[in-house]
Amino acid sequence: MTRRAAVVDIGSGSTTLAVFEAGNGGFLDRIHQEGASLRLIEKLDARGRLPAAASRELLTTVDGFLDRAHAEGAAQVEIVATSAMRDAGNGEALVAKLGARPNVRARLVTGEEEGRLAAHTAMCTLPFRSGVVLDLGGGSLQLVLVRARKVISSVSLPLGALRLYDQFLFRQEVPSADALCALRHHVLEQLRTIPWLRSCGESLVAVGGSVRTLAKIERKRQGWPVGHGHGYRLDGEALLDAYERLSRASPRERTETPGLPAHRVDTIVTAALTLSTVLRFGGFGAVHLSTYGIREGVAFRALFGEAPISDPGGAGLRGRLRVVPLDRPPAAPGLTLRERRLYAAAMDRPIAWLLDKPIQGFWQEEVLRVARVLEAERSLR
Repeated sequence: MTRRAAVVDIGSGSTTLAVFEAGNGGFLDRIHQEGASLRLIEKLDARGRLPAAASRELLTTVDGFLDRAHAEGAAQVEIVATSAMRDAGNGEALVAKLGARPNVRARLVTGEEEGRLAAHTAMCTLPFRSGVVLDLGGGSLQLVLVRARKVISSVSLPLGALRLYDQFLFRQEVPSADALCALRHHVLEQLRTIPWLRSCGESLVAVGGSVRTLAKIERKRQGWPVGHGHGYRLDGEALLDAYERLSRASPRERTETPGLPAHRVDTIVTAALTLSTVLRFGGFGAVHLSTYGIREGVAFRALFGEAPISDPGGAGLRGRLRVVPLDRPPAAPGLTLRERRLYAAAMDRPIAWLLDKPIQGFWQEEVLRVARVLEAERSLR
């Protein structure tokens, strides 16, 4: 029997529906996704409440999502509300109203739990065992310390891209040097409250729409051969270069940036500055991207249980490439055991199978090494 789970994520910037189907051995297949850029954090009134018009817009949007989720075969829908709804004085009442709908579970998640969901997703969809997971949203930034696939600490800071834009750069066509300096100082002051982050220098995995956009901008600039961002390694220097370019451009000029959608033109500078500051503060040379986020974290737990998937790469091969990964894959020059499993799965398939869609459980460096070996072999035939 097919198992499906639907998740509605009420974020500070966007509200999104995703419907997932459980595959063999931990493969999570997203069969539908749609979203609305409601920018709730910008609509809080002087009393810190979501006004009646914005509340109605949210309820109407979610009701439409619920109809679509049930049409897609999800018997139950889980709604998770994050930073903006935590801030809103009437946020809890609105979430309770949503939870009164039939076959719906709705809850406010704490910042710490939001981080844990992001870390859970990273461990289920990438070969990530230890390091730091970063979740940059519209209202908050979560940083999670992971050791041997266990969450050690989860911290939430009020450093979301929309929140910082409203506080520091609102109404500035081109951000002033003083505003950017004040913003960086503010971010550093918040980061200094996390003792384990300073010069951590381990693996860093990031989730969130702003991070996906920054990675996409760099991929477009490079003419990157992989058609998606999951597992992509964004170099710290490249990120800093992107920040420098974007911070010197007007909103009109930013709209011409390949990979930058219109709804992130205003906030991309605060996102780039925040992410690059985290990299420098923590001593990270680069950040790996996960295109899966807290919605997937909720779905993984609903469909597969509380523990992270034990073999993300194996789940990815079974689900995306429809094969059982070999315990003893054939030898291939210059490839690790994990890469050889991927190589064995892709031997009789077009290179596009490797490059066009995400393969759960692999870094893009691994995917590209396998693709290069296969291309070299096929050129000799």
